[in-house]
Amino acid sequence: MSAGWTVREAVDQLAPEMDEAEVRALLLLFQIPVQGQRRGQGPGRPVPEYDQPAILRAHAAVIAHRRGLLHAMLGPRPAAG
Repeated sequence: MSAGWTVREAVDQLAPEMDEAEVRALLLLFQIPVQGQRRGQGPGRPVPEYDQPAILRAHAAVIAHRRGLLHAMLGPRPAAG
């Protein structure tokens, strides 16, 4: 069974932290599909579960971009010409 996180688990586990709206945006931006569903804590609809390693990779890319590290890792852009 592969590791999975719900949106709430991602909010609770990611560091630097992201709120629920940011995690949902991350899932959409990086097109992380639902990999399964779990029963919620109470009655109601099942809770979607997403691939944990994919969330962590997407989170790392966003944080690197926020900190200005992404361009440093990729190197300088070639001059237009």
